Amino acid sequence: MLSTPQRLWQVLKSNPQREESLLTETADIAVPDDRGLFVIGAARSGTTVFQNALNSSPEIFLLGEPALQDDPGTPDFAARYNAMHRSWGNQENKSSFCPPLFDQDAPWHHYLARLARHYRYVGSKIVVNPHEAARTCQQLFEFHCRYFYRSHYVFTFRNPIDVLMSTRGLAELNGDEAAGYDTVLKSFLQVMALYIRFLRNLPSVRAVFHEDLGEAVLRDTDAWLGVDLGEAAGYYDNARVRRYSLEQVPEHARALAEEVIAAYEELRGQVAGGMRLVQLEQNSNHIDPAHFTPLGNLHRRIEGLLAAS
Repeated sequence: MLSTPQRLWQVLKSNPQREESLLTETADIAVPDDRGLFVIGAARSGTTVFQNALNSSPEIFLLGEPALQDDPGTPDFAARYNAMHRSWGNQENKSSFCPPLFDQDAPWHHYLARLARHYRYVGSKIVVNPHEAARTCQQLFEFHCRYFYRSHYVFTFRNPIDVLMSTRGLAELNGDEAAGYDTVLKSFLQVMALYIRFLRNLPSVRAVFHEDLGEAVLRDTDAWLGVDLGEAAGYYDNARVRRYSLEQVPEHARALAEEVIAAYEELRGQVAGGMRLVQLEQNSNHIDPAHFTPLGNLHRRIEGLLAAS
């Protein structure tokens, strides 16, 4: 899909007389990319509660799972988006309802641009589901580099065993076919790899971990964004979080699960330590393990697990 500037340039080349009217038509649909804010994570990794916590700020408006990278850009966005959330049984709030900001419906980018008049940050929650995770991650990287390069990104992570068992349990509860154990674990690795890719290539990227979320992490996020998240901590209630153990994973998937847990704990440790030497170029084919930085070694480990599993 061509961007708005590309479409405008094509029309102007073919019909220069339309320049003034087209500039007027498109003036309301450009979202400054540094005003974007996106929460990205694997399914069941805490994206929803973190989005709700951010949306508690009067300066933030995040849509819930609009899948903008797949959206056709047709002028019926609110109708489609709101119908989707109604079908899921969601009550109306910032996360689940696109307000009627125009006399008629409009494409998604019109809504984000109009919301940006009222909020300091606009964007969405993005969930990477197990099926086609590799394709989704590639789409997300290309889409956000193209349209929201300077936006703020927060990746949410949760213990991979909790993600695995919760993802499968929710599918079974809804009467759906649950994704295979290896499929869910590999999608978790894909999101880890996507976080590293965003971190190395886009300017404002962070990670939070569900197990660590509390007032300290939220205060740090508050300072990073420069907004008031004073009510955000109230959205977290550890008593409502279900925990799982490795023993609940079937034997055939346990070896991969142990590898993913080790990679996850390494990621948590590196983020806590400040993610040093992010921009040091590494060659994954180097034969000397001492060659790699901690992040380079983690990236190599993830690549190996995805290639082998």
